[in-house]
Amino acid sequence: MLIVQLTDTHVVARGKGAYRDQIDTNGMIASAIDRVNALRPRPDCVIITGDLTDHGTLDEYAELVRQLERLELPFYLVIGNHDHRDTMLAALDYPHLTGVGPFVQYTVEHHPVRLIMLDSTSDVHHMGAFCEARRAWLEARLAEAPERPTVVALHHPPFDTGITLMDAAGPAWAQGLVETLARHPNIERVLCGHIHRSIQTLVGGRLVSVCPSTAHQVTLDLGAEPQEGGFFEMEPPGFQIHLWQDGRMITHTALVERYPEVFPLSAEMLARIREMTPGQMMLKKDLAF
Repeated sequence: MLIVQLTDTHVVARGKGAYRDQIDTNGMIASAIDRVNALRPRPDCVIITGDLTDHGTLDEYAELVRQLERLELPFYLVIGNHDHRDTMLAALDYPHLTGVGPFVQYTVEHHPVRLIMLDSTSDVHHMGAFCEARRAWLEARLAEAPERPTVVALHHPPFDTGITLMDAAGPAWAQGLVETLARHPNIERVLCGHIHRSIQTLVGGRLVSVCPSTAHQVTLDLGAEPQEGGFFEMEPPGFQIHLWQDGRMITHTALVERYPEVFPLSAEMLARIREMTPGQMMLKKDLAF
């Protein structure tokens, strides 16, 4: 199974730009969708882990719908802190969001890996939140299929990343979530966004993977105090591909932009490679094209 993860698309109203019109987030999600549509082999689905829009308004969700109409794969949406829960549910008429509430939480059951989407947003601030009601919901869903390989997706990473400006709330909000993750070894990966960078660590014995944004990236500042300078950087936009194979999840970070091939494989080269045994592949003389 192949899962594509996009995150932090920050879609704005059509014809607008994000952050005082400085960032063409709509053009960037369009480019990301083009890249995903061109992937071979074809992924099974796409998960977009929050901050779907920049301000959570109806016109922004209308633009998001217009963008997603071009996506040729099944997709599942996670709410982020820049989204608005009630507006999102009212504006997005997708089967996976039908009947969802009061939190944007649901499961997807028909893939080889079970998918659980969580709502980590707060009504009063931009940092993570995970109340007892959400924890009880997650516990109940995990109890339904304790043996099935499962991916949990949410917006906020349940750990401090070392980027001080993004870690302002600390990890305490996620204590209940971490305790739940630790009790369920069938959770193969926890997918997050929010930080606009590629980051991985173990939390509760489970590997948590943070995906880069399809738009701007957060400046990599690991100092104890924030440094002067820009908060965002226009590094190459990215996404992640999670491959479920041989009973394990393997994650690749990819860039939206394509770059020139410096050593293209011709039909003749591919034919030779296909004829080689694994032992021959290790010999320099047999790979001297």
